[in-house]
Amino acid sequence: MANSLASEFLSKPPDTDITDSLIGFDEVERDPTSWSAALPASQGLYLNEFEKDACGVGFICHIKGQDSHKIVSDARQLLCAMTHRGATGADSRDGDGAGVMTGIPHLFFKREAERDLGCVLPEPGQFAVGNIFFKANDPVLLQKQQAIFTKLSSDLGLRVLGWRAVPTDGTILGPAASSKEPAILQPFVVLRAHYGDGNSSDNGQFDDKRFERQLYVLRKYATHSM
Repeated sequence: MANSLASEFLSKPPDTDITDSLIGFDEVERDPTSWSAALPASQGLYLNEFEKDACGVGFICHIKGQDSHKIVSDARQLLCAMTHRGATGADSRDGDGAGVMTGIPHLFFKREAERDLGCVLPEPGQFAVGNIFFKANDPVLLQKQQAIFTKLSSDLGLRVLGWRAVPTDGTILGPAASSKEPAILQPFVVLRAHYGDGNSSDNGQFDDKRFERQLYVLRKYATHSM
């Protein structure tokens, strides 16, 4: 279709409006085997078998790669502009939800770890942070699952420096979501051979490939054990 439009455009006189030759939605041949005949029929370089459904996604970055809180504030505005992409339940305040994914904000986590965990984080790339959802208001189960995670980490040559409780604001949630709102904690994980057993890094030998590999195994084990 693209090729045919291009050739048609090139063959028209310069004073011809290209919009006059564009094919309307109802004029496009549809694929009768697709759901409700919604997809265009395959033609030319277009193959509808490669069509994919997806949620709305936006990307914000600093063109020079500089850290900036403006990236987060811009992403928040972008996220609010896509509220129509999330499904809504019987209560309009409950739905699929949406969020913003960022890189690890090292300076922020460094401050939080020193204040809440009493330890000094190593350099960027030498520690990992997870987001784990726990059942709320069940301290016994929480301690049990934290112990499992810590044991798995230790067996893999890793060390959990501590857990940061993520502050949340659930005032906007509807009753259904509020009844299942989890407690969110962030474990800070380091390579024991590099960090040591103290409250600051011993700057031992660091193997980044081994660290990434062990983190992957930890995530898999934790997913099936907790």
